[in-house]
Amino acid sequence: MPNYLEYQKSIAAEFKAYEKRVRNLIDSAHWGEEGRYKEIILMNYLKRVLPKNLSVGTGFVRNGDNITSQIDIVIYDNSFPVLFSEGDFVITTPENVIGIIEVKSSINPTDLCRIIEKSNKNGSIIVGNSDTYIFNGIFSYNSRSKHDKYVENLRNHDFSSLLHKSHFNQIIPPALSYCVNHIALGDQFFLKLWESGQSPDTIEPPYYSIYDLQGGLAFSYFLSNLQDLVIRKARGYSIQKSPNEIESFYYPLPNGKETHLIERILFK
Repeated sequence: MPNYLEYQKSIAAEFKAYEKRVRNLIDSAHWGEEGRYKEIILMNYLKRVLPKNLSVGTGFVRNGDNITSQIDIVIYDNSFPVLFSEGDFVITTPENVIGIIEVKSSINPTDLCRIIEKSNKNGSIIVGNSDTYIFNGIFSYNSRSKHDKYVENLRNHDFSSLLHKSHFNQIIPPALSYCVNHIALGDQFFLKLWESGQSPDTIEPPYYSIYDLQGGLAFSYFLSNLQDLVIRKARGYSIQKSPNEIESFYYPLPNGKETHLIERILFK
């Protein structure tokens, strides 16, 4: 019988091994280049596991007169033409964007909301006035604090702009389709956005749930949620769950991640 849990834990070990390998060879004067290398590590992993019709690059997304700031990782459908491509650098349009990821070596608690707002702005430009849903993630190789400091800053942040609805009978505010929905804070803490209709219990969403996934599972659950989205997009966003074997592979915790829930941060 396959041991999916240990396999998923090995993903974090792989990322951390690459990180340490580079840090052991360069001094602190070149840590900016180390940050770029960490983007490449994640980019190369995604190239290995995502379907061949998806490409992974870095660059910009232009939507009419608006253009994003440079995005660390853009995941896009390569069956659509792009505006410009050279190596891994790409300038594309929203029509083929599946997801975006901001990559960090580490994140201070006081910087988390600023990084979220930057990614939210990029997501807003990509989605525009459409109802497209994208994966918008922040992947940090390390955390700089215990979870409570991150929770404190998230609770004190004003998320009210994400709750605006275009009309009274709109079920989900449009901003929830493009704002940051998955965060890995090091290999232990994983944040997921729960929207209306996705709540795992009776608490009213939207909110961020933060989980303590020891053993490196924050990395693997972040990546599994991305791959799960790719499957759902290929199925036309069918609400049908993925096959049991895929579910067991992506999410191998015996009792599910909700047993590892630390806090919920309600949007306000």
